[in-house]
Amino acid sequence: MSITTIIKKVKRNLNDFGVRESFGKGLGYLFKKVYQNRTYRIYRRNLWEEQFPELSPDGVVFKVVGNEDTRVIRQIENMEEWLQDKLPQILSHGFCLAAFDGPRVVGFNLVAFHEVFVSLLNLKKRLRPHQSWSEQITVMKAYRKHGLASALRYRVFTELQKRGIRTFYGGALVSNIPSLKSAEKVGFRCIADVQYRKLLNREQRSWKRIRHVGH
Repeated sequence: MSITTIIKKVKRNLNDFGVRESFGKGLGYLFKKVYQNRTYRIYRRNLWEEQFPELSPDGVVFKVVGNEDTRVIRQIENMEEWLQDKLPQILSHGFCLAAFDGPRVVGFNLVAFHEVFVSLLNLKKRLRPHQSWSEQITVMKAYRKHGLASALRYRVFTELQKRGIRTFYGGALVSNIPSLKSAEKVGFRCIADVQYRKLLNREQRSWKRIRHVGH
């Protein structure tokens, strides 16, 4: 990761999470080659024949992004450092729905088909033809708490239905409470926690199913 990218990441973390959490993230990044320990929560949404609302926050329009939309791709890559120079490849086996306020991208949901690499678990997973995975959902800070994340999700659900997808997966760290609450708000159901540990070159993953009362 280049110095410029690191600086952008630090600035974004400070803006999104504040000094305390950003400091913790920074320490984790410094020591990640030696030791890592995190818990990642996986959630699932059954799409089937349900109809979803087409929510549109004031002034925001939505568009599925293609590889020909080079300016839009640059904006999206600048919003999430890990996507730098990777988005066109991901779009070749998935799609991205972006939210625009004028020419500016203010949010997006990136979706993968066939295969997904979950970086927080250092794990590659094959998907069945009727399944897809939410690679990334991002909403600019100024546009949060106005329903934009839910609007993105619902429109992605509808797009996935058109493509014959029945089950939509995703996940977040258990410490990322806002992201998990946002997913549950639109009907995702948490199904498993995966604890990932790494000490030097030795990795370990342990899975724990989340049981729901009445099921």
